[in-house]
Amino acid sequence: MKMKKCMILILFAWAAALPLWAENGQMTEDEKYPEISFSKTTHDFGLFDRAHGDQTCWFKFTNTGDKELFILSATSSCGCTIPEYPKTAIMPGMTDSIKVSYSGSTKRVGKMKKTISLTTNCKVNSAYLYIMGEMVEELVADRVTPQEQK
Repeated sequence: MKMKKCMILILFAWAAALPLWAENGQMTEDEKYPEISFSKTTHDFGLFDRAHGDQTCWFKFTNTGDKELFILSATSSCGCTIPEYPKTAIMPGMTDSIKVSYSGSTKRVGKMKKTISLTTNCKVNSAYLYIMGEMVEELVADRVTPQEQK
C-alpha cells in the first residue's frame, strides 16, 4: 500500500515539474508552428465607377513562425470576390501574397465590404482579410478627393 502511494506521489511530482522543464527555452517539434503576418488586412478601393467595377488587390504576408505555413483554404463572403492563394508551403521567413479580385461591374452601385476567410495550419488557424469601396455609376469631379484622382 505504501508503495502505491509513493508511486502516485512521484507521478504527481513529475507532472508538476514537467512545465518547468519545458521553460528552458527549447521548443519541441510539436511546439513549433507557423505564423502568418500581414502587412495590412484591409484594402479600400475607394470610389470607383461601374466602368472600372472589376478591382484587384494583393495582400502581402510573411511566415513569421518556425514551421512551414500552408494556407488550406480561402473563401469569400460572396461569389463576386475571388481569392487566389499559394498552394505550396511557405517556409519560415518567406513572403508571398494573396490576390483578391472583385467583380463589381455587374453589381449594384453603392458601398461594399467583403470578407475573405483563411484557414491555415497556424496555431490560430483562422485569419480574415477585408476589401471595401464604393462603386458609383459615373465619377463626378466634385465627389472625388485629390488623392483619388489619377
